[in-house]
Amino acid sequence: MENIQTNHNPIVEENNATGKISMKEKLSYGLGDTANNLAFSMVTTYLMVFYTDVFGITAAAVGTLFLVARILDAFTDTFMGVIVDRFGGNNPNGRFRPFLRWAGIPLVVMSVLLFLSPDFSDGGKLVYAYVTYILFGMAYTVINIPYGSLASVMTRDSGDRSALSSYRGLGSMIGIFAVGVLVVPMVNMFPSPRIGYPAVVAIMGVIALVLYYITYNNTRERIKPVQSAKPEKINIKMITRILKNGPFLALCGMSFFVLAAMWINQSVGMYYFTYVLGNQMLFPIFNMINIAAMVILVMFIPKLTVKYGKKKLSLFGFLLGAVAFGLLFIVPIHEVTVIVLLVMGMTGITLPNMLMWAFVSDVIDYGEWKSGYRQEGTTYSLYSFMRKVSQAIAGFVAAMGLTVIGYIPNVVQSPDTILGLEILMVLLPAIACLISFIVFKFGYHLSDEKVAGIAADLDAKQ
Repeated sequence: MENIQTNHNPIVEENNATGKISMKEKLSYGLGDTANNLAFSMVTTYLMVFYTDVFGITAAAVGTLFLVARILDAFTDTFMGVIVDRFGGNNPNGRFRPFLRWAGIPLVVMSVLLFLSPDFSDGGKLVYAYVTYILFGMAYTVINIPYGSLASVMTRDSGDRSALSSYRGLGSMIGIFAVGVLVVPMVNMFPSPRIGYPAVVAIMGVIALVLYYITYNNTRERIKPVQSAKPEKINIKMITRILKNGPFLALCGMSFFVLAAMWINQSVGMYYFTYVLGNQMLFPIFNMINIAAMVILVMFIPKLTVKYGKKKLSLFGFLLGAVAFGLLFIVPIHEVTVIVLLVMGMTGITLPNMLMWAFVSDVIDYGEWKSGYRQEGTTYSLYSFMRKVSQAIAGFVAAMGLTVIGYIPNVVQSPDTILGLEILMVLLPAIACLISFIVFKFGYHLSDEKVAGIAADLDAKQ
């Protein structure tokens, strides 16, 4: 680790680094997360169901797999961030954009392999699942870390950063929409799920490759390292420097719980609609309504951000999610009530999730302003590390939760199992939203006004 080097913080900006960026560029950036979610959302939404009900792996084994593989994957994120910071500066096309040209190919290949179901023994199936899932995580890291870091070098303008975060959120929702609404009907068009899942994943993968190229072609990196800057050797101080960034830690804490709420909800969704509501086809209908609400929300986020600020909007989202999910656990089960309250709850979770990337850019600037070092790749990778740990624990809780509540695939579930699915689907997310509210309200002290002052100070130093 000590022999790896990264660029020191001095940066040079193009003339329009603080100017407004075009709508085309914002939309193109957002499409990158559409591509991400055509792969990632397939995993969070359907992989556990595929493993337990199609491939024939027990829920307990799946839970252990998710925990081990995702924590291992979290460490690769940090290493990838260091690689990007150290070696990306020599490319004339930027540090982050070039990855979007080629790194989607191994991701698509691994996505298809992930949903294949070879006729192995029980032990062979588990080995295959471990190998393909770990390699999938590595492939996703190689493209997601550069993509996520890209926004921080596209502009310093606070409004544009919020807009980029919103359009990334919109792009993410489009990907989640495509996966949530289209996958089940498309899989059912094939003779069996064993054939349908990999075929549908391959189709989604081809679309993702096109979207990655659009993002690469239509975005620009405007904040760049000074070419003459001396590289800094990486050691433990580089990590502790970021870990002394208070707003970064608060953002990580908040994100951990709100993302765990979202991923547990997504992982259990198919089980909930199939066994609690007794209608699997309501799941794509819910996803369609949910995405429509998200699209409407994105249209208003820039104006709401200007009026109320990113932090206040996020806190409101946590409260909305906690109330909606909490009510859904209490009120009698009815299809309309469930869909309405689920959409409200997911809107509450999505609101801060759409603004997270603007917060990440802000804490990168704060870290540079405080320490004198600008480390986009490493900061983003540490944040991604936290997200992967959250995903690991959420996947473990969801899968092991199925075991604890006595879930048996493809049979009518007992009343205790039904109650357990309700706890996983709505009660745990409600609790997570409340914890996120507390952590972010009292731990994150960067107002939009303070961020603007920091940006002005950094610009003045150039």
